[in-house]
Amino acid sequence: MMVKPKKVAVIGFGNIGTGVVEILYQKGVAGLELAKVVDIDLERKRSVTIPAEYLTTDWKQAISDPEIDIVVELIGGIEPAKSVLLTALQNGKDVVTANKMLLAQEGESIFQLASTLHRRVGFRASFVGCHSLIHELRQAGTAAKKFRRIYAILNGTCNYILSTMSREGKGFEEALKEAQGRGYAESDPSEDIDGIDTANKIRIILGLISNSYHAVAPFPVEGIRDFAAQDIQYATELGYSVKLVGVIEQKERVFNVSVHPALVPQVSLLGSLEGAYNGIELEDEYGVISGLVAPGAGTYPTADAVIKDLLDIAEGRTLPMPDSPEALVLGSTEAVERRYYLRFGVVDQAGVLAQICNIFWEYSISIAAVIQKEAVSKEFVHVIVTTHLAREGNLQAAIEKVDKLEVARAKTRIIRILSTDT
Repeated sequence: MMVKPKKVAVIGFGNIGTGVVEILYQKGVAGLELAKVVDIDLERKRSVTIPAEYLTTDWKQAISDPEIDIVVELIGGIEPAKSVLLTALQNGKDVVTANKMLLAQEGESIFQLASTLHRRVGFRASFVGCHSLIHELRQAGTAAKKFRRIYAILNGTCNYILSTMSREGKGFEEALKEAQGRGYAESDPSEDIDGIDTANKIRIILGLISNSYHAVAPFPVEGIRDFAAQDIQYATELGYSVKLVGVIEQKERVFNVSVHPALVPQVSLLGSLEGAYNGIELEDEYGVISGLVAPGAGTYPTADAVIKDLLDIAEGRTLPMPDSPEALVLGSTEAVERRYYLRFGVVDQAGVLAQICNIFWEYSISIAAVIQKEAVSKEFVHVIVTTHLAREGNLQAAIEKVDKLEVARAKTRIIRILSTDT
């Protein structure tokens, strides 16, 4: 018996929308039929041409059409994207979105409504570089599988900048301009380089593995703005790569979550990741480590993720999505134990390291290695220290004291070290 194809409305005819429309209309996908395309600007030239009867500027008209089965939201931002999804769900339609900002900030209301109405929300494309793991991530939310940790590079702009600085010895501003010239960074890259984009994606993944759509409390977010090339150089000498990493660590339903630059071993999956790629490394409750590398953005990788969600809906599969209102418990940042890379700027005289060590002894911080670089000036040297495991609260308190020493000439640079032994 022939199964009637699901009719699809695409709201947003930009770069990603164009890719989705091209796949649905020009190439065709079994079980799916493009029915409507909505955008505020229908005059702009695009790489795909469709008949005028498919086009409209009125998203409300498209969503109210009883013939439409699935609504794909590709507008971006909060409004009207939120209204598009909520109205579509209320009208009995399943929805698909690539809107990471919306899900990170307003996902609670969207997933709650979908769960109440027994509708489906596809959101693979909101973390496109890791979307192939969505079913495995969802297993963690059903108690079928638990992850001790997830370390993820989720922003291609930052990874391109940092790998360019490492490979070619360029400064941050020069690497950023190159990324912008190649289309890997926006003219205003703040959302990327300040860690906001990565934090949005981490929130979505956290909701998926915990099965909770409850809004998560704020967690520490650091970006790579004005990252010093010398720290990348020193890290390389120590056998590490510098990456912007989203971190989720779990112990007995308590999650430690953060986004920050980190040193990762060069020989690891994340440490070897170059260019604008994304990657994710997972360790399950049995200590088994797995990972994935994939393009982090782009028209066709994102459109492909959208199509996978559409096919799941068309073929009757259950889409992975959080459906519990249970609140998440985030652990204390100060209690996290980690290794650290520290760059001190101090006067070049005897006894300086002893003063630092005395403070470290007071806060139970053990030094793993020390490297003193040649003098930056007549009295100014960089001393590089790596630590053994130390509590974040102790480390921060110790560095506050070190920076107040008379021998200190610059604020200490702190970078966390992530590896399987942390």
